[in-house]
Amino acid sequence: MFRLVPDSDILARALLRSCTPPARPIPKCSIASVSAVFHARNEAEHVSMNNTVETIQVPAQITEKWQEIIDLLAEMLHVPSALIMKVESPNIRVFVRSESEGNPYERDERACLNTGLYCETVMKTRQLLLVPDALADQEWNANPDIKLGMISYMGVPVAWPNGDIFGTICVLDAKPNAYSELYRKLLFQCREVLQTDLKLLQASAELELKVLERTAELRRSGELLHEAQTVLAHATRVTTLGELAASIAHEVSQPLAAMSLNATVGLCSLDLENPDLSEARDALRAIVMDGNRANDVIRRVRALAKMNDIQKMPLDINDVIKEVMLIFRQEALSHGVSLSQELASAIPQVLGDRVQLQQVIMNLLMNGIQATSAVTGRRHELRVRSQEHGPDHILVAVEDTGTGIEPQNVDRLFSAFFSTKLDGLGIGLSICQSIVEQHGGNIWGTSNSGVGSTFQFTLRARGETSS
Repeated sequence: MFRLVPDSDILARALLRSCTPPARPIPKCSIASVSAVFHARNEAEHVSMNNTVETIQVPAQITEKWQEIIDLLAEMLHVPSALIMKVESPNIRVFVRSESEGNPYERDERACLNTGLYCETVMKTRQLLLVPDALADQEWNANPDIKLGMISYMGVPVAWPNGDIFGTICVLDAKPNAYSELYRKLLFQCREVLQTDLKLLQASAELELKVLERTAELRRSGELLHEAQTVLAHATRVTTLGELAASIAHEVSQPLAAMSLNATVGLCSLDLENPDLSEARDALRAIVMDGNRANDVIRRVRALAKMNDIQKMPLDINDVIKEVMLIFRQEALSHGVSLSQELASAIPQVLGDRVQLQQVIMNLLMNGIQATSAVTGRRHELRVRSQEHGPDHILVAVEDTGTGIEPQNVDRLFSAFFSTKLDGLGIGLSICQSIVEQHGGNIWGTSNSGVGSTFQFTLRARGETSS
């Protein structure tokens, strides 16, 4: 801190030589007319301020910086009061006050606008206001600040970069004070510092708003993408079921035929001269079992055909594999492919959506059948394995003896619309990847050391072992 004395005028002038010249003091005008204009214009600007800068908070480090500026300003100008005022319509608030002796204004003190305050005229005209002696000035001798002993005033408006008024920076004195040109330049220089800070704050707020808007757009885009993926996954399941129609019909017709046969056996047992009730009971039990088997096939197909929301629940992945294998057994046989499974006897449960995980396995099995049936001169085999993978994941692998994976295609296997089949859409593996990643896992494909390929995926284990 330093005090400006006559001998230091040369230094002060050197410091302020490059600053912008101040505007001329405005002509005196009617307080009533200024208040009316202020009120009308404030109503219009208040809407804009609400939508832009009103919600921006000045952080503590900026406020501390402004405190140092205002204290220095009061000391250099030898005045009891230097203030930064903030408009908060319909009031104006003391935002920062100098800690100088004799300052009658308290921080956060509020005054109503439209009451003839010095700062009202400053904000409305957006120019420097200089009142050397309000007591001797008929236009200002009724000013409310006179009651606090402040009879001279010099202030300039402080604005946001978009033009909205933040408030004012001003000095007041308890004695007449004409405030020299040097002091006016100093006040303008302090105002420039404040407005630079406001410019940075508004730029930061606008950037934050754009980030929030962009985040909301991305979130909505993610939701739309998820909806599209759900619809596409459903369409793929239905298409796959269509390709499996013959196999599904076979899986249903087998238990129905068995039911008919067992019913015939039961009737024959009852038609004997000495009815064989034991054999009849066995036949009826077999009918019940075959009925349940047919019902299971139908229930699983219906579940795959529905487009339900994702419903994650504890699952035994081995049960999921077995359910899909039941549907695919006849499909594999019709293509001359031997279908087998090698499932771990005790494996942790996973938290997943049964239908979605069935879809992944269905897609890998269908791809394996198509790849294996296309080759000649070797056994057509397709095997599904399950096992633990590390401390917190399980692994499912589908191995085939088919055509294998070309090295140049490894990195593109899961890209949307990439397919090595002439009639392929290239969406099956992409959907599989999306489903597996939603379940906290990964999926990949590799060529076997001998023949064929292996597609594997991991799922996050739930921590409970199922047998």
